[in-house]
Amino acid sequence: MRRLYYFSSSHLSYQPLDWRKLSAALAGIMMIVPVVTALLGFFGVDLFGVRELSAASVANENSVLRAQLASLNLQLDRFGRSMKALRTSDDELRLEVDMKPIPGDIRKVAVGGVEINGDYGVSSSANKLITDVKNNLQVLSRESALQQQSYAEILKRYKKNQVLFRHIPAISPVRNARETDGFGMRMHPILHMMLMHEGIDLACDVGTHVHATGNGVVTYVGPRGGYGNAVVIDNGFGYSTLFAHLSKPVVHAGQKVKRGQVIALSGDTGLSTGPHLHYEVRKDGVHLDPNLFFFNGPQFHTSVFYATVVNN
Repeated sequence: MRRLYYFSSSHLSYQPLDWRKLSAALAGIMMIVPVVTALLGFFGVDLFGVRELSAASVANENSVLRAQLASLNLQLDRFGRSMKALRTSDDELRLEVDMKPIPGDIRKVAVGGVEINGDYGVSSSANKLITDVKNNLQVLSRESALQQQSYAEILKRYKKNQVLFRHIPAISPVRNARETDGFGMRMHPILHMMLMHEGIDLACDVGTHVHATGNGVVTYVGPRGGYGNAVVIDNGFGYSTLFAHLSKPVVHAGQKVKRGQVIALSGDTGLSTGPHLHYEVRKDGVHLDPNLFFFNGPQFHTSVFYATVVNN
C-alpha cells in the first residue's frame, strides 16, 4: 500500500501516517457499538422495566438469572478493557494527524455520570448485579459515542490533510540540485553586508526546469528587483513560494499549477553572482527554511514527482 504523509506543525516535517492503527481502531469501535446497543435494548425491555421485575417476585429469582447477570458483567468488563485499548489508539491516531489527544478530564466528564441504584424488587445481591450491569452499560454507551465522535474528527482531519498534503511545498524545485547557500543571516556576496537570506540557493545551469513544489495558484510573474525574473505561487493554507533569478517563466498570473509542474527555466537575472535558483517558502507571511519541508529519501527525487514537459 502506498504510504501517506501528513505535515506535523510540531515537528515542521512530514510524518508517515500509520493507516493500520486507524483501521484497527475503527474495527474495534464497530465491533463494540452494536453489542452495547443490543445490550441496551435487551435490558431496556426485560430488565429496566420495574413493573416486570416487580411482578417477577423473589420466588422467581433463580440461579440462572444470577449466572446470566454475572456473565454479562464479565463481558462488559472485557469490553471496558477493549475501550481502554481504543483510547490509547485514539490518542496515537490524533497525534499522527496533528491533533491533540482528548484530555483525561474531558473524557471523564463525557463518559462518567451519576451512578444508578434502582430497586428492582429482588434480593439485594441480584439488585446489585442488575445495577452494575446498567451502570456499566451507561459508561460503555457514552464512551463508545465519544470514540465514534473522535474517530469521525480524525477521519475529517485526515481527509483535510490529504488536501493540505498536495498543496504543501514539499519537493525540491530543481531535481537533484545542490544547495550552495542556506537559510539565515549571511554576508551578501554582492552587497558585502550581513543580511538575512530568506530562502536557499540551488546550483543549476541556465535553462534548467524549475518545478512547482506544491499545488497552488500563480499570483505573480515578472521582474522583481534583486530577485530578477520571479514567479510567486499561493499554495493555500497560508503557504506561498517564490522562485527567483529565472531566465524564462512559462506560467502566467492566475494559472493553477500542480506539484512537479514546470513553471520556469532557471537563469542568472537580478542580483546574482552566477546561474542558480533562489527559492523561498512563507507561512502566513513569515519566511521559513525550505529544507524543513523537503521529503527525505531518494524516492522523492524520481520522475514521478517531476514533469518534463514545458507548457507555454
